[in-house]
Amino acid sequence: MAEPETPRRSKKKWVLLILLLSLPVGAYYGKQWWEYSSTHVTTDNAYVAATVAQITPRIPGVITEVLVDENWNVKAGQVLARLDPQEYEVRLAQAEAALARTRENVDQLFAAVDVSVEKRRSAHSQIETAQADVTTAQASFHQAELDLQRAKALFAEQIIPAYQFDKAKTQYDAALSSLHSKQKQLEQAQKDEAMRGKEHEQAKAALGGESNSARYDRALVKEVEAAVREAQLNLSYCTLVAPIDGVISRKSLEVGQRVQSGQPLMAVVPLERVYVEANYKETQLSEVRVGQPVEICSDIYPNVAYRGKVDSLSAGTGAAFSLLPPENATGNWVKVVQRLPVKVVLDQPPPPDHPLRVGLSVEVTIDTTDRSGPLLSSLRQQAAQQQAMSPARNAKQLVSSPEQSTFAHNVNLVTR
Repeated sequence: MAEPETPRRSKKKWVLLILLLSLPVGAYYGKQWWEYSSTHVTTDNAYVAATVAQITPRIPGVITEVLVDENWNVKAGQVLARLDPQEYEVRLAQAEAALARTRENVDQLFAAVDVSVEKRRSAHSQIETAQADVTTAQASFHQAELDLQRAKALFAEQIIPAYQFDKAKTQYDAALSSLHSKQKQLEQAQKDEAMRGKEHEQAKAALGGESNSARYDRALVKEVEAAVREAQLNLSYCTLVAPIDGVISRKSLEVGQRVQSGQPLMAVVPLERVYVEANYKETQLSEVRVGQPVEICSDIYPNVAYRGKVDSLSAGTGAAFSLLPPENATGNWVKVVQRLPVKVVLDQPPPPDHPLRVGLSVEVTIDTTDRSGPLLSSLRQQAAQQQAMSPARNAKQLVSSPEQSTFAHNVNLVTR
């Protein structure tokens, strides 16, 4: 009866042996798990996002041509659609005709200024002539006055006959009358010169400045030139182009459709410039800093991981910016752990064989080992400020397209 106990003891020994052997292995993996969980935070409440460019017309019109379709790849500057340009071509022709007419008016005003200058010179010459005539008349009057005084003295002494005295008296009256006439002519010439001066000032005022400046550098010409420029812009707005590289989405226009200014017609989604918005619990963010490395796993590609960095943390939770924010001051308050959006930018664009679409759900893991980064900052903002401080980079940025210099961080593909 004692022999059956031997197998049982043997089984217990094997169980104890297996337990003793598994303790180091379990301790090793438990330590690894503990170290990993203490330096990594993970959430599956994360989604792919992008700065989508909405294509809206700046002017109303009728669609005459649509050159793209849903889910087509487009490049920056590529023509997407065209509006009927006839109405805006007519407006441009009217503005150009008004500009030509205004320039003709400026030419006429310049001629009027030249005429007023000549009239003013002529009036000044008349004043000089009248002044000379007054001087001559004054001399003649002075001589006639002396002759009259002598004739009066001689006539009183009966030395000269009466007709000579009368002759001297007549010459005196004529000289006095001539002097008054010349003085009135001088006054009239001075009045004419003042009038010509006013006419000259009026001509200059109508011209809008000094005549020695640029001929068409006038306010009335600039106003019409601005109207021409506006008509040219409106005509150029008849062609809708892609502002950035991307994929066409939500196309809602057809040929013959009349659209209004600001009406959404389609969207351009830049799939090479996507980023991830991860909604972490507030209890997970105590050690999260800007610049920490991130691993991103998508449900659409289970065996692929993307590399990125923490770009910035939102200034408020999702509930704070919701349409109906919670009223925490009410009596029926219940504490709920809030989630804070964390923006993650990818190190390199996703490859063509594993693209990320906007709205896809992903799992984000942040490595919080390096905690030296700031809490309130943005990697893209820092990059933009560095570019603004470098003249050479500014010159290079002017040559390249503005869209290409905006996105500096994207996605790095790592195959597991």
